[in-house]
Amino acid sequence: MKVLDLFSGVGGFSLAGHWAGMTTAAFCEIEPFCQKVLRKNFPGIPIYEDVTRLTREQLEKDGVMSDSDPIRLICGGIPCQPFSVSGKQLGTEDERHLWPEMYRLVKEIRPTWVLVENVAGFIKSALDLVINDLENEDYETGTFVIPAAAVGAPHKRERIFIVGYTKRSGCGGESWGRTG
Repeated sequence: MKVLDLFSGVGGFSLAGHWAGMTTAAFCEIEPFCQKVLRKNFPGIPIYEDVTRLTREQLEKDGVMSDSDPIRLICGGIPCQPFSVSGKQLGTEDERHLWPEMYRLVKEIRPTWVLVENVAGFIKSALDLVINDLENEDYETGTFVIPAAAVGAPHKRERIFIVGYTKRSGCGGESWGRTG
């Protein structure tokens, strides 16, 4: 499965995807240090810097995707500063709220799968927006809250995961949970 990894950080989603047999087609990450780590750990994979300028047209022009070789998953940990308890919690009013850019790319590329991750504060500020946006584009959604303690960390640190998939994916949505 070909993946577009947005807000990539140092490549956690792509590392997990690699373990699952997926192929990262491109990253989009603005931070220079993270780009350096991505170049070291994922040599040869294109890194786009600005999600607000990334388009399907650019990805096709650069040979990252085509109609015969599509992106099947767009994943991203949207910047958490607008939703984090350590910030001002401006939510969707914060200029760093970048779900609209990820959503624009989902609409342009139409992947089979979408994976969004964020902090627990995202639930009250933007979860309904993301679910509604995805469902308006005919994606079924499932949401999960997973604490870091569930994977052995010595702290709770909850994260929300939203998984969207198209009906054409062949997955039934009857068993998917939904918070909210």
